[in-house]
Amino acid sequence: MLYRFALVVAALPVGAVAQETPALSLDALVHEVVASNPERQFYQRQIETAGVERQAAGRLPDPQLTVEFGQRRAYDAATGLPTGDGAAYTVSVVQPIEFGGRIALRRAIADRQIELARIGLAQFGATLAARARSLGYGLFAADEKATAARAVAMRMRAVAQVIVTRDPAGPAPRLEAAVLQAGAISAERDAATADAQANTILYELNQLRGVPFAARLRIVRPAMSLPDLPAATTIAAMVDANNFELRALRVQFEQQGLRVDLAKKARFPIVSVGPYYGRSRADNRETNYGVRLSSNLPVWNAQAGEVAAEQGRQAQADATLVSTQRRIAREVFDHAAQYEAKRRALGRWDADSPQRFAEAAAEADRHFRLGAIPLATYTQMQSSYLSAMSAVLETRREALEALLSLRALGSDGPSE
Repeated sequence: MLYRFALVVAALPVGAVAQETPALSLDALVHEVVASNPERQFYQRQIETAGVERQAAGRLPDPQLTVEFGQRRAYDAATGLPTGDGAAYTVSVVQPIEFGGRIALRRAIADRQIELARIGLAQFGATLAARARSLGYGLFAADEKATAARAVAMRMRAVAQVIVTRDPAGPAPRLEAAVLQAGAISAERDAATADAQANTILYELNQLRGVPFAARLRIVRPAMSLPDLPAATTIAAMVDANNFELRALRVQFEQQGLRVDLAKKARFPIVSVGPYYGRSRADNRETNYGVRLSSNLPVWNAQAGEVAAEQGRQAQADATLVSTQRRIAREVFDHAAQYEAKRRALGRWDADSPQRFAEAAAEADRHFRLGAIPLATYTQMQSSYLSAMSAVLETRREALEALLSLRALGSDGPSE
């Protein structure tokens, strides 16, 4: 574009530095951020942990070892006198066995935990990708605004220097130079603001990429087309089926239902069975061995409180799901309306509006130097160029953020 050419000609070192800065497309940036982000390892570990829990949930309880030590004393049946005493001990190993399908229920609960971990990983990846794309376009827009404002400031200062070197015929040249210097200061302030915004975005991007904060980055001009969207009701239906948060809540609701069933199964007794061996010695030696069977007796319905608590949590999960569905539906309609409003505004503007305004600003500079246009027209053209370009970039950024928000909500379907 013409204003970039003017900037390179006016400040060649800046252009040389820009050429050395690594350049990435938005797609490449998103891929790098998602691939190298260190926080994704947390969600990977959650999946691994849930897998271990699933394996443990399918196992029987650990066997129970019982060892008894004591003393045995024997008495004569006729005289009642002790005939001898000695040590006695008993060893038993029993295996608890659960009935009522409790192991299968615990395994199903653990399966839902694995599914939740996978949904969490997919949600984090989608959110991270949307954030990286939004930041990437924001960095591109800030660099564009800073470059344009810097070019306008350089033009104004150059013209001001030309004016003050002329033979002054009254106060007009000096005042015109002051007006141009003031315009240059305003443009330089815009450039400094855009540079600060670019640095803020760059620091966050570098943090997401896992590189030093000071690492420089340049975004290749992205595609400026904005796709058509279906009706908001259609998008809301897609989001209701695909949204990560709603899917996680539904899985949690199913999981809570399984916990209710597991609490009800507590009425089934746990039977422990296994061998035992015992020896004792008093007046003679005695050995006992056999099979030991034990069980609890669920007489008092002690699990009723736990069942009620789990049912309360299930009702709370159902209420949370309904509330979240309403909130997300509202967000879908809100983002869709914002996207369409920004898209309609951009549709009324020519796609090459920034380039045409840049060319008009450069043309105004040439004509003013030749004395063909007045100072007011020149300064107004430079200011209008910056305002128009900023309006186009910001409107496109807002439309892109609304579109990315819809995609993050699940309008493009599940992506795991």
